[in-house]
Amino acid sequence: MLDENTRNAIALKRFSLISPVLNGQVSNNKSYYSTVTEKPIDMPYYGARKYSPKTVESWYCDYMRGGIDALKPHPRGDKGGSRRINEELGAKIIEKKAMHPKAPKTVIYELLINDGVIDPAKISISTLYRYLKAERLKTSLAKDEEEKEMKRFSHEFINQLWQSDVMYGPFIKDGKKRRQTYLFAYLDDASRLVTHAQFYFSQSFESLRDSFKQALLKRGFPTMIFTDNGKIYRSQQFELVCASLGCSLIHSRPYEPNSRGKVERLFLTVRKRFLSTLDLDSIKDIDDLNKRLFKWLDEDYHKKVHSSLNGLSPLDFFMSQVDRVKLCNDPKSLDEKFLLRKKRKVSHDGTFSIDNILFETKIKFAGMQVEIRYEPVWLETPFRPVFIYSDDKKVGEALQVNFHDNAHMKRKGRPPSNSPSKDNDIKKTPLDEPPVEQTISFTQMMEEDN
Repeated sequence: MLDENTRNAIALKRFSLISPVLNGQVSNNKSYYSTVTEKPIDMPYYGARKYSPKTVESWYCDYMRGGIDALKPHPRGDKGGSRRINEELGAKIIEKKAMHPKAPKTVIYELLINDGVIDPAKISISTLYRYLKAERLKTSLAKDEEEKEMKRFSHEFINQLWQSDVMYGPFIKDGKKRRQTYLFAYLDDASRLVTHAQFYFSQSFESLRDSFKQALLKRGFPTMIFTDNGKIYRSQQFELVCASLGCSLIHSRPYEPNSRGKVERLFLTVRKRFLSTLDLDSIKDIDDLNKRLFKWLDEDYHKKVHSSLNGLSPLDFFMSQVDRVKLCNDPKSLDEKFLLRKKRKVSHDGTFSIDNILFETKIKFAGMQVEIRYEPVWLETPFRPVFIYSDDKKVGEALQVNFHDNAHMKRKGRPPSNSPSKDNDIKKTPLDEPPVEQTISFTQMMEEDN
């Protein structure tokens, strides 16, 4: 049976194949389905396989009916064992091949055995051949797809494509210390308008999640988002968020920052026209820094005429197509899409832990593998429940364990601590009476014989 991470990976791969149809990037759907299925498709878990145009079309229909969850394989219909080369081992093989690009596969195989990475009794050289061949095909297809994307890189309409990246910011005060800041920014490709930008003290997924959500609330939903290959942008959590929004996530090729030229140019402008004018010692905290950034964007950057916009400013260009903006009409639904997801197995007493915090739920979930969805701030609130999902449906909630209340909770089939028990019914020897001797006195026996 496929685990949840594998099901998510398959759904995201299927979504990437149908996203050009969803986003209106193809003029003839049937022609696109035929083109995309001409070569084998490298599908997570299954490897490189040939698919028919009707299969890809069925994925499109499934998505239109049930969203990203409908693209996941049915959890009870999966058969087959695990692949011999998992993701971790595959990364080591690719790393070794990159270190010796001209070495034949037989040499690579021997090196991996000598390093203790591969057990020849479990993985044969033919298995390694097939894996490297599939990886080469995957890289080739990705390269072809990106070259096609680069040809239509400059988009005509707003919110068709956003570029996103992270810039190292200045060191500012944080209490008694100075800390490094990081600027997360989202740039609309057509108008050069900054849909949102904000400094954070960490370049973590939490910073990405918060900044992306604010960008959506302020400027609407993009059709595509173009990022680098950073770990946070490659995370399955971020891919699931984008897919649930109907947004295609595109990554640039490693070590080619020129492909993200517009957002890199924005960062240069931020350094020259914003950061260079700041007195960093006068900045109170990170909120103060962000307030100044927001003011500079609104009063300076967005209102200056841009050389590539035919005499218009980024704000004027964006507002000229404001009717194309798809705003969020249901903030609650958006909040649900941004919840963090973690797999947990509920123990026999109905408990599980998240970040070393113990939660408890109904005993009916004992022994089940479930998905927990929550906001990080909920972990700081003792009585705030987290949500339990199974097969992509909400099935319950869980609260943090209150050890004090549990100690006084009345259990079924067990008498309370202050109630009389069988032991209490036994008559005890009064304190003024001597206890009964339970030992044999040999001296007393001798006296009785005499």
